[in-house]
Amino acid sequence: MTHAFLYLTACSLKNRLWRRLRRLREPRYLAGLVVGLLYLYWFVVRNQMRAPRRGRTDLTWLTSFAPDIVVGGAVLLWVVAVLVWLWPFATRTWTFTAAEVQFFFTAPLTRRQLLNYKLLRSQVGLLFSVLIASLFTGAARAAVAGRWSLLLGGWLLFAAIFLHVLGANLTKSSFRAPASRVPWLAWASATLMIVVSGLLCGTYLVHARALVSRPLNDAIFGIVELGRVGAAPFALWPFRAVLAPIFAETPLAFARALGPALVVLVLNYVWVLWSDANLEDAASAAEQRQAQGRSAPAPVVRPAPFSLAARGRVETAILWKNTILLGRYVSLRLVVRVSIPVVVMAVVFGLNSKGGSLAPLLLMLTVFATVVGPFMIRNDLRHDLQRLAVLKTWPISGRELLLGELLAPTFLLSAIVWFLLAVTLALSPAWKDGPIDAVGRAALLVSVGLLAPMLIAGQVIIQNAAVVLFPGWIATGGARARGIEAMGQNMLMFAGTLLALAIGVLPASAIAGGLGYVLYLFLGWPGLLPATMLLASILVVEAGLVVMWLGRVLERTDPAQVEIAE
Repeated sequence: MTHAFLYLTACSLKNRLWRRLRRLREPRYLAGLVVGLLYLYWFVVRNQMRAPRRGRTDLTWLTSFAPDIVVGGAVLLWVVAVLVWLWPFATRTWTFTAAEVQFFFTAPLTRRQLLNYKLLRSQVGLLFSVLIASLFTGAARAAVAGRWSLLLGGWLLFAAIFLHVLGANLTKSSFRAPASRVPWLAWASATLMIVVSGLLCGTYLVHARALVSRPLNDAIFGIVELGRVGAAPFALWPFRAVLAPIFAETPLAFARALGPALVVLVLNYVWVLWSDANLEDAASAAEQRQAQGRSAPAPVVRPAPFSLAARGRVETAILWKNTILLGRYVSLRLVVRVSIPVVVMAVVFGLNSKGGSLAPLLLMLTVFATVVGPFMIRNDLRHDLQRLAVLKTWPISGRELLLGELLAPTFLLSAIVWFLLAVTLALSPAWKDGPIDAVGRAALLVSVGLLAPMLIAGQVIIQNAAVVLFPGWIATGGARARGIEAMGQNMLMFAGTLLALAIGVLPASAIAGGLGYVLYLFLGWPGLLPATMLLASILVVEAGLVVMWLGRVLERTDPAQVEIAE
């Protein structure tokens, strides 16, 4: 049966490859592939080829740091494992397609054979991820030079992490049953994780005061050193075992490190096979999906973000609808739980001189949310345009529809930016650079807070404009395209968005910048506020004109032209 599973996996890979190659006949996929390949060559392959000329033929420079990296990486893996076990949301474990249910569940296959097939299919994706990561890290070049430990050890590490996450999710699923029906293996694995975590937490809590009083770099080295003290080495042994083969210098050292790593891998594999309590649930769910066929999916009830009045503006109703989509990722209760401790900690750190080092990190997160956030939050026309035939039946104009669709991502990202700026302001007393007085710091952050929503709205408008103007080129819906050609398309979209944003912002910035410079000479940092308000007003007028124009284009768009994501 193993040969049959290997044959089926190979055929699936071949068909997927041919499907990707056939769609290159379309210009949008071909252009994305060209851009993606050029990016990989220029920033990855080219640098890897030039590395020997710089005297770096492999990653042997890691050898001297290998012991510390293994211990520090083991601590990090333990933290990840704890987060996986404590993650409160339900996570899918086994998923089966309709074809797998139809052919495999009626075939003379044992449960273990079916699970082995699913694990085999998962290893293909893991191996591809390791190969891609090796291109960026230099492990592929090291393998060409004869050091295969980085590549093989990386695959063992990814496989062990995947199996442990799967086993933890299966164990947590079994705990949803009554206590009398929970298998002994679930109690044993959870108890083992509690014991390991207790030993490590006890080790670090004893020395917590000494670690906090040290500088950041010294604190990191202190955490690594504590991983070698007392019971910590025994608790960290499984995590160190899966990391050790990566840093083996010779084939003999790799062979020695391979044994413990395989032991950990096999233990996780056996754990997963014996924790398949919800296999029947997954099968029944797949059969139910197959029976439904093309019928409408069952409605999912999510809490509304706010109460919608019986009368009001149409844009508010569309904002209400699109904000509900966020319920699958985050809830208001979770936001409150996270926000309050973060603000309190920011105020405490702001009164300490060490808090100044956190402000640049928060500013970088603010820039990331402003520039990259509009590409990640897609609860607008990029999600709804595939239902354009239904949207056109609504008794609203194209401008009202477009404006309502733009509000949800703009408001969400603006709220994230304002929260980060508020935390930065709480840390501002510990700043060593920038405005010293509180008024200057507040004026600077308020200016950024006024400008950031305009930049976010501009990017959201540009990306929705691309969907409206080129409905056959940009995929819509919740699915995301994958592959090098999809990466190239995203890069083209990102570059085009920044270029269009620069064209719309730079002229207004020149006017507002001149006013701000003059006011800064007389008023200092508070002089930036009038200039920022002027710039924001100009951008609002520009956005309004673009939305009115795109609304008329949307009214003329044919639903048959919309490309639905695969």
